[in-house]
Amino acid sequence: MRSIASYVIAAIAAMTFLSCGGKDTPIRFANYNMRVIMSADSLDRDFYQRKPFILKRIADYDFDIIGAQEVNDEMKEALAEDLKGTYSVFGEGRREDRKGEGTPIFYKTDRFELLDWGSFWLSETPDVPGSKNWDASVTRIATWSKFLDKKTKKKFFYINTHFDHKGPVSRTEAAKILLDKARELHDGLPVFFTGDLNTGPQSEAIAILSDNELVKDSYTSSETAPTGRKSPYYGFDFDRQDTDRGDFIFVPKDATVHSYACIDDDIKDRQYSSDHCPVLVVVTIN
Repeated sequence: MRSIASYVIAAIAAMTFLSCGGKDTPIRFANYNMRVIMSADSLDRDFYQRKPFILKRIADYDFDIIGAQEVNDEMKEALAEDLKGTYSVFGEGRREDRKGEGTPIFYKTDRFELLDWGSFWLSETPDVPGSKNWDASVTRIATWSKFLDKKTKKKFFYINTHFDHKGPVSRTEAAKILLDKARELHDGLPVFFTGDLNTGPQSEAIAILSDNELVKDSYTSSETAPTGRKSPYYGFDFDRQDTDRGDFIFVPKDATVHSYACIDDDIKDRQYSSDHCPVLVVVTIN
């Protein structure tokens, strides 16, 4: 059964559609850390036990585009099979051989045409697969893309990524790399960033991403008050105290953010889909 929150968000989306019209149909952008397969995860934390709830979140909230983190090849293949006919997925692994855990992007094929995509690494040599620098604990990757929205006929540029969980210097440098790569590749298109950035709103990395000519923070830009928890991460603990944001969605400077929600149905329904809740913004490219 759908939660009350899902109906509220669906109603907001419907009202937004009616006010904007088909020409400017909003996009439902989601960020979703799906928790990579771990041998330590058993029973209800196992990916295949959680997968039905991942699919339920996607279906209930009708995400148009999903920036995912902690998705390895096996997970990507399994989810692609379940979502085929509605969504396609692209992205590669962070290792030197381009396999393993990555930051894939899922998108609705009836609405969007993928024009181009690629990867870069969050390092001093971003075009070198598997590269790692500064105080990063592991190799980190970003997936970039260019889309055509078939409904609005507008094109946009989009990067999805996952910053290091231990290295503050690497997170600051990674924020600079995102902006540098966007400036290099976006060809004048509106820019979106999504990611589990493993840092709070007061950090230097988020300050860099919030104060530039390309993007703004969707949370602080929402026309309506954000709903749900502040922290998407709850660590498989339904009673974990809410802290602050670590997963972010940045949108074009002149975009209209109609709503922002942390979809905390995992906690409300006591169902593990991941150790993170998805974040959803409803946004119009102006």
